[in-house]
Amino acid sequence: MYRQPIVCVLGHVDHGKTSLLDSIRDSRVQSREAGAITQHIGASEVPAEVINAFCGPMLEKLKIKLSIPGLLFIDTPGHEAFANLRKRGGGIADIAVLVIDANQGVQNQTLEAIEILRERKTPFLVAFNKVDAFSGWIPSKSTSMAESLAKQRQDVVEQLDKKVYELVGKLYEHGFNAERFDRVNDFTRQLLIIPCSAKTREGLSELLLYVSGLAQKFLDKRLTIAKNAQARASVLEVREEEGLGATLDVILYDGVLRVGDSVAFNTLAGPAASKVKALFKPKPLDEMRDPRQKFDPVREVPAAAGVKVSCEGAEAALAGSTFVAFADGAGKAAAFKELEAEFKELSFSRDVSGAVLKADALGSLEAITGLLEKHGVPVRSAGVGAPTRKDVLEAASVKQKDRFHGVIFSFNQPVEAPVRELAEKEGVKIFDEKIIYYLIEGYERWVKEEKERDQREAFSRLTLPAKLRVLEGCCFRVNDPCIFGVEITAGRLRKGVELLNSEGVSVGKLKSIQRDKESVDEAKQGDQVAVSVSGPTFGRQVRGKQDLFVNVPERDLEELESKYCQALSPAEQDLIAKLKVLKGIKPAF
Repeated sequence: MYRQPIVCVLGHVDHGKTSLLDSIRDSRVQSREAGAITQHIGASEVPAEVINAFCGPMLEKLKIKLSIPGLLFIDTPGHEAFANLRKRGGGIADIAVLVIDANQGVQNQTLEAIEILRERKTPFLVAFNKVDAFSGWIPSKSTSMAESLAKQRQDVVEQLDKKVYELVGKLYEHGFNAERFDRVNDFTRQLLIIPCSAKTREGLSELLLYVSGLAQKFLDKRLTIAKNAQARASVLEVREEEGLGATLDVILYDGVLRVGDSVAFNTLAGPAASKVKALFKPKPLDEMRDPRQKFDPVREVPAAAGVKVSCEGAEAALAGSTFVAFADGAGKAAAFKELEAEFKELSFSRDVSGAVLKADALGSLEAITGLLEKHGVPVRSAGVGAPTRKDVLEAASVKQKDRFHGVIFSFNQPVEAPVRELAEKEGVKIFDEKIIYYLIEGYERWVKEEKERDQREAFSRLTLPAKLRVLEGCCFRVNDPCIFGVEITAGRLRKGVELLNSEGVSVGKLKSIQRDKESVDEAKQGDQVAVSVSGPTFGRQVRGKQDLFVNVPERDLEELESKYCQALSPAEQDLIAKLKVLKGIKPAF
């Protein structure tokens, strides 16, 4: 017995995720044809009849016979919803559609979506949307992109190709071998890009064809379910409904859920048992505009489906939790054991130098923990709920040893004023966002700014290395002080430093620097300036074509090497090595 593949639609804001699904839904619901698309909680079911109606000629041409009952598109907006479509060891989405605006290309949330898909090991294809906005595009009545492309002018086709290969290059940077759908020769190794338009419906045939075909061909075992399997679902959201109270919106991915079933799910207090009092599925889409009665009660729901569950204790359930039915005491014990393991895996505290993470749901915790650790940020503790004073003090203790890890990430949770005040007092940075990508981006930007500030402050107090060549025929005063022209051949020269010759012997202290008869505080590589040096006599300690070096104190050399090596140019690194030799110190480079 096959269930429907669960298809999640992701992408950057305004790239057309909802419009694409609306275009698929409207095509059949408005015409009231047989096999009309039924609307589920947070999901849209596209039956096999609709897929056949869209793709019939192409299915025949490719000799594909659909054996799946249809597709279940998850259309709850936001990557946070996708994060909650989870089960232990991965996600419940079988395949995903990444929507990218053909005119804007890859954006911030596109990258976030790619990271989450990679983390969940979810196969996906790209819907390259809004191609109708290209200059000169001629809309076609056909929903087939192949037929539409055959009618476009050559310059328009070239414009599309240019955009496609810009995307191919961008995806290659992130480890994906992508190609336009009609040029793919290995579906196991290449990522499909399907040009389409939610507005004109062009490309929808190929989109449904390849999502169905790839799911059927490569996910055969995953889509097979036993008739009597216990119901398993993922809690998408906890919602208040008038007349029902707290309800659970769940995506059922295995088994059959029935009224009266005993079920278990996670709460902040740990696993909880309950009994299904009622199940609801919405009326057909064209009747959902009537606010008086949006849902029809049902006695049972087979996987895969989106369904609203009314049960005791629903208000305490955690979004992202596994939702599992059980038949007896042994089943309950097994369910609780599984849920306890899930909670401990995702909500934890461990003795590492890492950040504190607080989020609104278990799925968010899992997704953000994975993304943070991929970006080199270990997580010390993770939990559902708003940040507390205890979290601030925990981050403050980490900050004493590593200030870049002694931080708090708060996702989609309010940060109370007393907690913010304590964080400011302790110098703990709180990153508070409602979009996952912004958490990572904000943290990395802050780290960069802090390191740049540290570097500026350090470079203002440290003696920096410099090498200068005395210019021939440019002695302006022989001594007291000795004034002569030099060219900075490496590094940065500042006044107040001591100068050494190539034997490591001091020749004097640099009092001032002039460029074009004006005093300056610093000269950089390539500059030719006049310097005033107390101590030497020109022609004796200093002469034309001679190389001089800034004498960098040993402690400054060590700090530059250990903390700011990457901020130094290769020439400056060579200078430090040369100075260590002059001073008899073993170079680290």
